[in-house]
Amino acid sequence: MRAALLRQRPALIVHAPAAIERVLWLAAVDRCLRCGPRDGDEVRAAYRDLRALIDRAAPSLYAQVPVDAVREARWLVAVRAALPEGTPAERAATVVWAAVGAWTDAPNGRWGALADAALALGDALDAGGTATLRSATALRETMVAMWKTMEAGR
Repeated sequence: MRAALLRQRPALIVHAPAAIERVLWLAAVDRCLRCGPRDGDEVRAAYRDLRALIDRAAPSLYAQVPVDAVREARWLVAVRAALPEGTPAERAATVVWAAVGAWTDAPNGRWGALADAALALGDALDAGGTATLRSATALRETMVAMWKTMEAGR
């Protein structure tokens, strides 16, 4: 009887915090960043390249670590609130640099390809060098802590 019960129990899947962070930053870039007519040609070209890659790769990358949609939405709102003051381009660059930091930590080639495409967008957005690595790193640290708090309060 015990053996039969054990066979019927679904496996518990625990995802690494870094894997969850990669997917959350993918959601931030995928769902929150937009390019408009006021953006320069370099920004629009880099955004189109990143957008095309996200459109191709995102479904399988999201499937690696399913995240509850309500908690993801709360996290995305918290990202916006945690961004430092600045122009829209500076704020977008900070998000992009934070995502690049998370994605370059990944062992999978698709994450690396996203990071490379995001680097081009980050460079284009941050042409004046105003969105520093420090602000992106601080944002990442804040958002990792925020996710841990959200997970603890499930």
